[in-house]
Amino acid sequence: MVNPLTNPLRERPLPLGSLLNAAGQRLSAELDEAVAEAGFADVRAAHAPVFMAIDPDGTRVTDLAQRAAVSKQAMGELIRHLAAHGYLTVETDPVDRRAKRVRLTERGWAVVEVGEHVIASFDAWLADGIGAAAVGELRASLHRIIAAPPRVGRSAGDHAVRSLRA
Repeated sequence: MVNPLTNPLRERPLPLGSLLNAAGQRLSAELDEAVAEAGFADVRAAHAPVFMAIDPDGTRVTDLAQRAAVSKQAMGELIRHLAAHGYLTVETDPVDRRAKRVRLTERGWAVVEVGEHVIASFDAWLADGIGAAAVGELRASLHRIIAAPPRVGRSAGDHAVRSLRA
């Protein structure tokens, strides 16, 4: 049992997941600020998956959801918001009349341009801070983490959590 007057987790380094999340939040905050300053106050970093996944000639909603690794319903919400604010058009797909094709408007392309600038600036700032080689290693490591198969079985930590609940 853990002594209620001490927390052993306070002495440990911050969990990697927390650090990765904090870094992502920092970039998201910078993106939100820059996009708002550019006159697009109704777009947030949360909308980025749509802008990152869409093809120049438009993309079907199901493909956008798959590329962004979100449900069709979640993608639909993002698309409805962006279309209502003039960033996207939604049309019937000419190849499959049952599907919808999403395209960027001129306003949508303008947001993409701002986003590209913010991301390039952030990457350059990071390279200046920790070095281009370290950024390359970090990018490669993150790609490996994302591509790794899910953990199989239970670890000792999982067993410890189960015994605490018992």
